[in-house]
Amino acid sequence: MTAQNQSLSSFALLLLVAGQLLPQIDFSIVNVALDVMGNSLHTHESGLVLIVALYALSFATFIATGARLGDRYGRKKIFMLGIIGFGITSAICGFATSITTMLAGRLLQGVFGALMMPQILATIHATLTGERHSRAVGIYTAVAGLSVAFGQMLGGWLVTADIAGLGWRLAFFINIPVCLLILGFGSRMIPETKAGHMPKMDVSGSALFALTLLCLLVPVAMGQHWPYLWLLSAGLIPAGYALWKTEARKEAANAQPLLPPSLFKTPLLLTGLTGEIAVTFTYSGFIFITAFCLQSQIHFSPLQSGNTFLSLGLSFFAGSLLSKPLSQRVGHYANFTAGCIMTFSGFILTIGLFRTIGLHLQEYDFLLATALVGFGNALMITAAFRIALTHVKQQHAGETSSIIVTLQQGCFALGTAAVGALYSATLSHGYQVAITTAIGGLCLLLLFIGGVIFARRPRKAQPLTSTVTEIVTD
Repeated sequence: MTAQNQSLSSFALLLLVAGQLLPQIDFSIVNVALDVMGNSLHTHESGLVLIVALYALSFATFIATGARLGDRYGRKKIFMLGIIGFGITSAICGFATSITTMLAGRLLQGVFGALMMPQILATIHATLTGERHSRAVGIYTAVAGLSVAFGQMLGGWLVTADIAGLGWRLAFFINIPVCLLILGFGSRMIPETKAGHMPKMDVSGSALFALTLLCLLVPVAMGQHWPYLWLLSAGLIPAGYALWKTEARKEAANAQPLLPPSLFKTPLLLTGLTGEIAVTFTYSGFIFITAFCLQSQIHFSPLQSGNTFLSLGLSFFAGSLLSKPLSQRVGHYANFTAGCIMTFSGFILTIGLFRTIGLHLQEYDFLLATALVGFGNALMITAAFRIALTHVKQQHAGETSSIIVTLQQGCFALGTAAVGALYSATLSHGYQVAITTAIGGLCLLLLFIGGVIFARRPRKAQPLTSTVTEIVTD
Protein backbone atom coordinates (compact mmCIF):
# COMPACT_ATOMS: atom_id res chain seq x y z
CA MET A 1 0.00 0.00 0.00
CA THR A 2 1.11 3.54 -0.65
CA ALA A 3 0.13 6.72 1.11
CA GLN A 4 0.98 10.34 0.81
CA ASN A 5 0.90 10.66 4.57
CA GLN A 6 1.18 7.57 6.75
CA SER A 7 -0.07 9.30 9.91
CA LEU A 8 -3.74 9.03 10.91
CA SER A 9 -4.55 11.38 13.77
CA SER A 10 -7.11 10.58 16.47
CA PHE A 11 -9.45 13.25 15.08
CA ALA A 12 -9.16 11.78 11.57
CA LEU A 13 -10.00 8.35 13.00
CA LEU A 14 -13.06 9.91 14.66
CA LEU A 15 -14.16 11.26 11.27
CA LEU A 16 -13.76 7.82 9.70
CA VAL A 17 -15.78 6.24 12.50
CA ALA A 18 -18.51 8.85 11.99
CA GLY A 19 -18.56 7.83 8.34
CA GLN A 20 -18.74 4.18 9.41
CA LEU A 21 -21.81 4.89 11.54
CA LEU A 22 -23.80 6.49 8.72
CA PRO A 23 -24.53 3.43 6.54
CA GLN A 24 -24.62 0.99 9.46
CA ILE A 25 -27.14 3.00 11.45
CA ASP A 26 -29.32 3.44 8.37
CA PHE A 27 -29.88 -0.31 8.35
CA SER A 28 -31.66 -0.11 11.70
CA ILE A 29 -32.86 3.48 12.06
CA VAL A 30 -35.59 3.02 9.45
CA ASN A 31 -37.09 0.02 11.29
CA VAL A 32 -38.41 2.17 14.12
CA ALA A 33 -40.25 4.49 11.72
CA LEU A 34 -41.87 1.86 9.49
CA ASP A 35 -45.49 2.39 10.48
CA VAL A 36 -45.46 6.19 10.30
CA MET A 37 -43.49 6.07 7.06
CA GLY A 38 -46.04 3.69 5.57
CA ASN A 39 -48.92 6.00 6.47
CA SER A 40 -47.12 9.06 5.14
CA LEU A 41 -46.07 7.45 1.85
CA HIS A 42 -49.36 5.56 1.43
CA THR A 43 -47.69 2.18 1.01
CA HIS A 44 -48.40 -1.33 2.22
CA GLU A 45 -46.18 -3.94 3.89
CA SER A 46 -44.40 -4.86 0.68
CA GLY A 47 -43.41 -1.26 0.04
CA LEU A 48 -41.90 -1.04 3.51
CA VAL A 49 -40.03 -4.29 2.91
CA LEU A 50 -38.49 -2.78 -0.21
CA ILE A 51 -37.47 0.40 1.65
CA VAL A 52 -35.26 -1.78 3.85
CA ALA A 53 -34.32 -4.46 1.31
CA LEU A 54 -33.30 -2.28 -1.65
CA TYR A 55 -30.83 -0.42 0.55
CA ALA A 56 -29.22 -3.71 1.56
CA LEU A 57 -29.33 -4.96 -2.03
CA SER A 58 -27.40 -2.03 -3.50
CA PHE A 59 -25.01 -2.05 -0.54
CA ALA A 60 -24.27 -5.73 -1.17
CA THR A 61 -23.83 -5.24 -4.89
CA PHE A 62 -21.31 -2.41 -4.68
CA ILE A 63 -19.33 -3.14 -1.49
CA ALA A 64 -16.58 -5.07 -3.31
CA THR A 65 -16.59 -2.56 -6.16
CA GLY A 66 -16.19 0.25 -3.63
CA ALA A 67 -13.15 -1.47 -2.16
CA ARG A 68 -11.51 -1.84 -5.56
CA LEU A 69 -12.26 1.76 -6.53
CA GLY A 70 -10.55 2.95 -3.36
CA ASP A 71 -7.51 0.76 -3.98
CA ARG A 72 -7.29 2.01 -7.56
CA TYR A 73 -8.10 5.73 -7.38
CA GLY A 74 -7.45 6.63 -3.74
CA ARG A 75 -9.40 5.69 -0.64
CA LYS A 76 -9.86 9.23 0.59
CA LYS A 77 -11.31 10.32 -2.79
CA ILE A 78 -13.81 7.45 -2.88
CA PHE A 79 -14.67 7.92 0.80
CA MET A 80 -15.44 11.59 0.23
CA LEU A 81 -17.46 10.74 -2.88
CA GLY A 82 -19.45 8.29 -0.79
CA ILE A 83 -20.03 10.93 1.91
CA ILE A 84 -21.26 13.50 -0.65
CA GLY A 85 -23.58 10.99 -2.31
CA PHE A 86 -24.87 9.67 1.01
CA GLY A 87 -25.74 13.20 2.14
CA ILE A 88 -27.57 13.99 -1.12
CA THR A 89 -29.51 10.72 -1.16
CA SER A 90 -30.42 11.16 2.52
CA ALA A 91 -31.99 14.48 1.52
CA ILE A 92 -33.88 12.72 -1.30
CA CYS A 93 -35.26 10.19 1.18
CA GLY A 94 -36.10 12.90 3.71
CA PHE A 95 -38.05 14.95 1.18
CA ALA A 96 -39.78 11.93 -0.42
CA THR A 97 -43.55 12.19 -0.76
CA SER A 98 -44.09 8.94 -2.66
CA ILE A 99 -42.87 5.38 -2.33
CA THR A 100 -41.20 5.61 -5.75
CA THR A 101 -38.99 8.52 -4.71
CA MET A 102 -38.17 6.83 -1.42
CA LEU A 103 -37.15 3.58 -3.10
CA ALA A 104 -34.94 5.44 -5.57
CA GLY A 105 -33.30 7.32 -2.70
CA ARG A 106 -32.73 4.16 -0.67
CA LEU A 107 -31.24 2.35 -3.64
CA LEU A 108 -28.75 5.17 -4.21
CA GLN A 109 -28.06 5.46 -0.48
CA GLY A 110 -26.89 1.86 -0.51
CA VAL A 111 -24.58 2.54 -3.47
CA PHE A 112 -22.85 5.48 -1.80
CA GLY A 113 -22.72 3.69 1.55
CA ALA A 114 -20.90 0.84 -0.20
CA LEU A 115 -18.41 3.31 -1.65
CA MET A 116 -17.46 4.77 1.72
CA MET A 117 -17.45 1.70 3.99
CA PRO A 118 -14.49 -0.30 2.60
CA GLN A 119 -12.22 2.75 2.69
CA ILE A 120 -12.42 3.05 6.47
CA LEU A 121 -10.72 -0.17 7.49
CA ALA A 122 -8.36 -0.02 4.49
CA THR A 123 -7.20 3.46 5.55
CA ILE A 124 -6.63 2.24 9.10
CA HIS A 125 -4.53 -0.65 7.81
CA ALA A 126 -2.53 1.62 5.50
CA THR A 127 -1.74 4.40 7.98
CA LEU A 128 -1.39 2.80 11.42
CA THR A 129 0.85 0.12 12.91
CA GLY A 130 1.39 -1.57 16.24
CA GLU A 131 -0.68 -0.60 19.25
CA ARG A 132 -2.39 2.33 17.50
CA HIS A 133 -3.51 0.00 14.72
CA SER A 134 -4.89 -2.55 17.20
CA ARG A 135 -6.72 0.16 19.12
CA ALA A 136 -8.24 1.61 15.92
CA VAL A 137 -9.44 -1.82 14.76
CA GLY A 138 -10.96 -2.37 18.21
CA ILE A 139 -12.86 0.90 17.89
CA TYR A 140 -14.03 -0.13 14.42
CA THR A 141 -15.44 -3.45 15.64
CA ALA A 142 -17.00 -1.86 18.74
CA VAL A 143 -18.83 0.70 16.61
CA ALA A 144 -20.11 -2.09 14.34
CA GLY A 145 -21.48 -3.94 17.36
CA LEU A 146 -23.14 -0.93 18.97
CA SER A 147 -24.57 0.58 15.77
CA VAL A 148 -27.65 -1.68 15.90
CA ALA A 149 -28.74 -0.48 19.33
CA PHE A 150 -27.69 3.11 18.67
CA GLY A 151 -29.57 3.21 15.36
CA GLN A 152 -32.77 1.89 16.89
CA MET A 153 -32.63 4.27 19.85
CA LEU A 154 -31.66 7.32 17.79
CA GLY A 155 -34.37 6.64 15.23
CA GLY A 156 -36.99 6.21 17.94
CA TRP A 157 -36.00 9.41 19.68
CA LEU A 158 -35.88 11.48 16.47
CA VAL A 159 -39.26 10.34 15.20
CA THR A 160 -40.92 10.76 18.59
CA ALA A 161 -39.35 14.20 19.15
CA ASP A 162 -40.96 15.34 15.88
CA ILE A 163 -38.73 18.44 15.72
CA ALA A 164 -40.27 21.13 13.48
CA GLY A 165 -42.99 18.64 12.58
CA LEU A 166 -40.57 16.60 10.47
CA GLY A 167 -41.31 13.27 12.17
CA TRP A 168 -39.72 10.29 10.44
CA ARG A 169 -37.92 12.54 7.96
CA LEU A 170 -35.46 13.48 10.71
CA ALA A 171 -34.11 9.93 10.55
CA PHE A 172 -32.68 10.88 7.14
CA PHE A 173 -32.01 14.59 7.62
CA ILE A 174 -29.77 13.84 10.62
CA ASN A 175 -27.23 12.39 8.17
CA ILE A 176 -26.72 15.69 6.35
CA PRO A 177 -24.91 17.71 9.08
CA VAL A 178 -22.73 14.67 9.83
CA CYS A 179 -21.77 14.44 6.14
CA LEU A 180 -20.98 18.16 6.04
CA LEU A 181 -18.83 17.87 9.17
CA ILE A 182 -16.85 14.97 7.70
CA LEU A 183 -16.40 16.82 4.40
CA GLY A 184 -15.29 20.02 6.10
CA PHE A 185 -12.59 18.44 8.23
CA GLY A 186 -11.89 15.19 6.41
CA SER A 187 -10.56 16.86 3.28
CA ARG A 188 -7.63 18.17 5.35
CA MET A 189 -7.30 15.58 8.11
CA ILE A 190 -7.70 12.18 6.41
CA PRO A 191 -4.58 11.00 4.53
CA GLU A 192 -4.82 9.65 0.98
CA THR A 193 -3.81 6.04 0.40
CA LYS A 194 -3.83 3.64 -2.55
CA ALA A 195 -3.01 0.00 -3.10
CA GLY A 196 0.42 -0.89 -4.39
CA HIS A 197 -1.17 -2.42 -7.49
CA MET A 198 -4.09 -1.45 -9.74
CA PRO A 199 -6.92 -3.95 -9.08
CA LYS A 200 -9.19 -4.77 -11.98
CA MET A 201 -12.87 -3.84 -11.84
CA ASP A 202 -15.55 -6.52 -12.27
CA VAL A 203 -18.35 -4.41 -13.71
CA SER A 204 -20.16 -7.25 -15.45
CA GLY A 205 -19.92 -9.48 -12.38
CA SER A 206 -21.40 -6.78 -10.15
CA ALA A 207 -24.20 -6.09 -12.64
CA LEU A 208 -25.11 -9.77 -12.99
CA PHE A 209 -24.99 -10.25 -9.20
CA ALA A 210 -27.40 -7.32 -8.77
CA LEU A 211 -29.70 -8.69 -11.48
CA THR A 212 -29.73 -12.14 -9.87
CA LEU A 213 -30.64 -10.69 -6.48
CA LEU A 214 -33.35 -8.49 -8.02
CA CYS A 215 -34.90 -11.46 -9.80
CA LEU A 216 -35.13 -13.19 -6.44
CA LEU A 217 -35.88 -10.30 -4.10
CA VAL A 218 -38.58 -8.30 -5.90
CA PRO A 219 -40.92 -11.25 -6.66
CA VAL A 220 -40.60 -12.44 -3.05
CA ALA A 221 -41.41 -9.00 -1.65
CA MET A 222 -44.10 -7.95 -4.15
CA GLY A 223 -45.53 -11.23 -5.43
CA GLN A 224 -49.08 -10.77 -4.15
CA HIS A 225 -49.33 -7.18 -5.37
CA TRP A 226 -48.04 -7.57 -8.93
CA PRO A 227 -49.41 -10.58 -10.86
CA TYR A 228 -46.76 -10.40 -13.60
CA LEU A 229 -43.77 -10.85 -11.35
CA TRP A 230 -43.37 -14.43 -12.52
CA LEU A 231 -41.74 -12.94 -15.60
CA LEU A 232 -39.01 -11.48 -13.39
CA SER A 233 -38.73 -14.76 -11.47
CA ALA A 234 -38.15 -16.58 -14.76
CA GLY A 235 -34.96 -14.58 -15.19
CA LEU A 236 -33.40 -15.89 -11.96
CA ILE A 237 -31.86 -19.07 -13.38
CA PRO A 238 -30.48 -17.43 -16.58
CA ALA A 239 -29.06 -14.51 -14.57
CA GLY A 240 -27.47 -16.84 -12.03
CA TYR A 241 -26.01 -19.04 -14.75
CA ALA A 242 -24.63 -16.03 -16.63
CA LEU A 243 -23.05 -14.77 -13.38
CA TRP A 244 -21.35 -18.11 -12.73
CA LYS A 245 -20.02 -18.48 -16.29
CA THR A 246 -18.81 -14.88 -16.42
CA GLU A 247 -16.97 -15.18 -13.12
CA ALA A 248 -15.45 -18.55 -14.11
CA ARG A 249 -14.18 -17.07 -17.37
CA LYS A 250 -12.66 -14.07 -15.57
CA GLU A 251 -11.01 -16.27 -12.96
CA ALA A 252 -9.47 -18.42 -15.68
CA ALA A 253 -8.06 -15.24 -17.22
CA ASN A 254 -6.79 -14.06 -13.81
CA ALA A 255 -9.07 -11.01 -14.05
CA GLN A 256 -10.03 -10.80 -10.33
CA PRO A 257 -13.78 -11.67 -10.44
CA LEU A 258 -16.18 -10.49 -7.74
CA LEU A 259 -17.16 -14.09 -6.84
CA PRO A 260 -14.36 -16.51 -7.84
CA PRO A 261 -16.08 -19.90 -8.47
CA SER A 262 -13.05 -21.94 -7.35
CA LEU A 263 -13.36 -20.67 -3.80
CA PHE A 264 -16.84 -22.18 -3.53
CA LYS A 265 -15.27 -25.62 -4.01
CA THR A 266 -13.54 -25.33 -0.62
CA PRO A 267 -15.66 -27.43 1.82
CA LEU A 268 -14.91 -25.40 4.94
CA LEU A 269 -15.58 -22.14 3.09
CA LEU A 270 -18.96 -23.46 1.96
CA THR A 271 -19.75 -24.50 5.52
CA GLY A 272 -18.87 -21.07 6.84
CA LEU A 273 -20.76 -19.29 4.07
CA THR A 274 -23.83 -21.42 4.79
CA GLY A 275 -23.68 -20.30 8.40
CA GLU A 276 -23.14 -16.64 7.46
CA ILE A 277 -26.07 -16.70 5.02
CA ALA A 278 -28.43 -18.28 7.56
CA VAL A 279 -27.40 -15.93 10.36
CA THR A 280 -27.83 -12.74 8.33
CA PHE A 281 -31.08 -13.95 6.75
CA THR A 282 -32.70 -14.77 10.10
CA TYR A 283 -31.30 -11.75 11.93
CA SER A 284 -32.54 -9.20 9.41
CA GLY A 285 -35.91 -10.90 9.08
CA PHE A 286 -36.41 -11.03 12.85
CA ILE A 287 -35.56 -7.37 13.45
CA PHE A 288 -37.72 -6.13 10.58
CA ILE A 289 -40.85 -8.16 11.27
CA THR A 290 -40.73 -7.71 15.06
CA ALA A 291 -40.37 -3.93 14.74
CA PHE A 292 -43.12 -3.75 12.11
CA CYS A 293 -45.58 -5.87 14.09
CA LEU A 294 -44.98 -3.91 17.28
CA GLN A 295 -45.69 -0.62 15.53
CA SER A 296 -48.57 -1.64 13.27
CA GLN A 297 -50.41 -4.07 15.57
CA ILE A 298 -49.36 -3.37 19.18
CA HIS A 299 -49.21 0.38 18.43
CA PHE A 300 -45.75 0.94 19.84
CA SER A 301 -44.41 4.43 19.33
CA PRO A 302 -41.13 4.73 17.42
CA LEU A 303 -39.36 5.40 20.72
CA GLN A 304 -40.84 2.26 22.30
CA SER A 305 -39.90 0.23 19.24
CA GLY A 306 -36.31 1.49 19.42
CA ASN A 307 -36.02 0.74 23.13
CA THR A 308 -37.27 -2.81 22.53
CA PHE A 309 -34.01 -3.66 20.76
CA LEU A 310 -31.66 -1.99 23.25
CA SER A 311 -30.67 -5.26 24.92
CA LEU A 312 -30.19 -6.86 21.48
CA GLY A 313 -27.56 -4.31 20.46
CA LEU A 314 -25.75 -4.41 23.79
CA SER A 315 -25.73 -8.22 23.95
CA PHE A 316 -24.51 -8.38 20.34
CA PHE A 317 -21.61 -6.12 21.33
CA ALA A 318 -20.82 -8.31 24.34
CA GLY A 319 -21.06 -11.46 22.24
CA SER A 320 -18.68 -10.02 19.67
CA LEU A 321 -16.09 -9.44 22.39
CA LEU A 322 -16.51 -12.89 23.94
CA SER A 323 -16.80 -14.93 20.76
CA LYS A 324 -13.07 -15.19 20.04
CA PRO A 325 -12.02 -16.47 23.51
CA LEU A 326 -15.02 -18.84 23.49
CA SER A 327 -14.01 -20.22 20.10
CA GLN A 328 -10.45 -20.73 21.34
CA ARG A 329 -11.83 -22.65 24.31
CA VAL A 330 -14.55 -24.82 22.75
CA GLY A 331 -13.98 -24.51 18.99
CA HIS A 332 -15.75 -22.63 16.22
CA TYR A 333 -18.39 -25.30 15.60
CA ALA A 334 -19.43 -25.60 19.24
CA ASN A 335 -19.50 -21.80 19.43
CA PHE A 336 -21.82 -21.65 16.40
CA THR A 337 -24.08 -24.33 17.89
CA ALA A 338 -24.33 -22.48 21.21
CA GLY A 339 -25.22 -19.27 19.39
CA CYS A 340 -27.81 -21.11 17.32
CA ILE A 341 -29.50 -22.49 20.44
CA MET A 342 -29.55 -19.06 22.09
CA THR A 343 -30.97 -17.35 18.99
CA PHE A 344 -33.59 -20.07 18.56
CA SER A 345 -34.61 -19.63 22.20
CA GLY A 346 -34.94 -15.88 21.68
CA PHE A 347 -37.15 -16.43 18.63
CA ILE A 348 -39.41 -18.87 20.47
CA LEU A 349 -39.65 -16.53 23.47
CA THR A 350 -40.63 -13.66 21.16
CA ILE A 351 -43.42 -15.74 19.63
CA GLY A 352 -44.61 -16.63 23.12
CA LEU A 353 -44.71 -12.96 24.14
CA PHE A 354 -46.85 -12.00 21.14
CA ARG A 355 -49.24 -14.90 21.74
CA THR A 356 -49.61 -14.62 25.53
CA ILE A 357 -49.37 -10.90 26.29
CA GLY A 358 -50.46 -9.55 22.91
CA LEU A 359 -51.84 -6.03 22.93
CA HIS A 360 -50.57 -5.43 26.48
CA LEU A 361 -46.91 -5.83 25.57
CA GLN A 362 -44.36 -3.34 26.89
CA GLU A 363 -40.83 -2.79 25.62
CA TYR A 364 -39.25 -4.28 28.77
CA ASP A 365 -41.06 -7.57 28.11
CA PHE A 366 -38.58 -8.20 25.27
CA LEU A 367 -35.38 -7.65 27.27
CA LEU A 368 -34.52 -11.34 27.64
CA ALA A 369 -35.75 -12.45 24.22
CA THR A 370 -33.84 -9.83 22.24
CA ALA A 371 -30.74 -10.24 24.44
CA LEU A 372 -30.68 -13.95 23.57
CA VAL A 373 -31.02 -13.14 19.87
CA GLY A 374 -28.27 -10.51 19.98
CA PHE A 375 -25.75 -12.60 21.93
CA GLY A 376 -26.50 -15.77 20.00
CA ASN A 377 -26.25 -14.00 16.67
CA ALA A 378 -22.87 -12.52 17.59
CA LEU A 379 -21.54 -15.99 18.47
CA MET A 380 -22.85 -17.49 15.24
CA ILE A 381 -21.71 -14.78 12.87
CA THR A 382 -18.17 -14.60 14.23
CA ALA A 383 -17.86 -18.40 14.41
CA ALA A 384 -19.13 -18.80 10.83
CA PHE A 385 -16.68 -16.11 9.68
CA ARG A 386 -13.76 -18.00 11.21
CA ILE A 387 -14.94 -21.35 9.85
CA ALA A 388 -15.12 -19.82 6.37
CA LEU A 389 -11.57 -18.48 6.59
CA THR A 390 -10.06 -21.71 7.92
CA HIS A 391 -7.43 -23.00 5.49
CA VAL A 392 -8.09 -20.25 2.95
CA LYS A 393 -4.75 -19.43 1.36
CA GLN A 394 -3.26 -16.06 2.24
CA GLN A 395 -3.46 -14.79 -1.35
CA HIS A 396 -7.21 -15.48 -1.39
CA ALA A 397 -7.99 -14.14 2.10
CA GLY A 398 -8.95 -10.65 0.93
CA GLU A 399 -11.33 -11.77 -1.81
CA THR A 400 -12.82 -14.39 0.53
CA SER A 401 -13.61 -11.66 3.05
CA SER A 402 -15.22 -9.62 0.25
CA ILE A 403 -17.36 -12.61 -0.75
CA ILE A 404 -18.52 -13.07 2.84
CA VAL A 405 -19.49 -9.41 3.26
CA THR A 406 -21.19 -9.32 -0.16
CA LEU A 407 -23.30 -12.40 0.57
CA GLN A 408 -24.06 -11.14 4.08
CA GLN A 409 -25.57 -7.93 2.80
CA GLY A 410 -27.40 -9.72 -0.01
CA CYS A 411 -29.00 -12.06 2.51
CA PHE A 412 -29.90 -9.09 4.70
CA ALA A 413 -32.08 -7.91 1.81
CA LEU A 414 -33.48 -11.36 1.08
CA GLY A 415 -34.23 -12.11 4.73
CA THR A 416 -36.21 -8.91 5.10
CA ALA A 417 -38.12 -9.55 1.87
CA ALA A 418 -38.92 -13.21 2.53
CA VAL A 419 -40.06 -12.79 6.13
CA GLY A 420 -42.05 -9.67 5.27
CA ALA A 421 -43.80 -11.53 2.45
CA LEU A 422 -44.61 -14.49 4.70
CA TYR A 423 -46.03 -12.19 7.37
CA SER A 424 -48.09 -10.26 4.83
CA ALA A 425 -49.46 -13.43 3.26
CA THR A 426 -50.77 -14.76 6.60
CA LEU A 427 -51.89 -11.46 8.16
CA SER A 428 -55.51 -12.06 7.15
CA HIS A 429 -55.60 -14.78 9.86
CA GLY A 430 -54.59 -12.30 12.55
CA TYR A 431 -51.28 -10.76 13.55
CA GLN A 432 -50.54 -13.51 16.09
CA VAL A 433 -50.76 -16.18 13.40
CA ALA A 434 -48.72 -14.00 11.03
CA ILE A 435 -45.90 -13.28 13.48
CA THR A 436 -45.84 -16.93 14.58
CA THR A 437 -45.58 -18.09 10.98
CA ALA A 438 -42.90 -15.54 10.07
CA ILE A 439 -40.61 -16.08 13.08
CA GLY A 440 -41.45 -19.79 13.13
CA GLY A 441 -40.06 -20.05 9.61
CA LEU A 442 -36.83 -18.50 10.86
CA CYS A 443 -36.73 -21.07 13.67
CA LEU A 444 -37.00 -23.94 11.19
CA LEU A 445 -34.19 -22.47 9.09
CA LEU A 446 -31.98 -22.10 12.17
CA LEU A 447 -32.61 -25.69 13.22
CA PHE A 448 -31.77 -26.98 9.75
CA ILE A 449 -28.59 -24.92 9.28
CA GLY A 450 -27.49 -25.53 12.86
CA GLY A 451 -27.83 -29.27 12.28
CA VAL A 452 -25.86 -29.07 9.02
CA ILE A 453 -23.02 -27.09 10.62
CA PHE A 454 -22.87 -29.44 13.63
CA ALA A 455 -22.88 -32.54 11.40
CA ARG A 456 -19.99 -31.20 9.31
CA ARG A 457 -17.77 -30.40 12.29
CA PRO A 458 -14.27 -31.91 12.03
CA ARG A 459 -13.11 -34.45 14.58
CA LYS A 460 -10.15 -32.27 15.49
CA ALA A 461 -10.18 -28.53 16.08
CA GLN A 462 -9.33 -26.57 12.95
CA PRO A 463 -6.89 -23.66 13.36
CA LEU A 464 -7.56 -20.29 11.79
CA THR A 465 -4.70 -19.96 9.33
CA SER A 466 -5.80 -16.77 7.61
CA THR A 467 -4.23 -13.58 8.89
CA VAL A 468 -7.11 -11.42 7.78
CA THR A 469 -8.39 -9.12 10.49
CA GLU A 470 -11.67 -10.63 11.68
CA ILE A 471 -14.20 -7.91 11.15
CA VAL A 472 -17.88 -8.79 11.44
CA THR A 473 -20.58 -6.81 9.67
CA ASP A 474 -24.14 -7.47 10.91
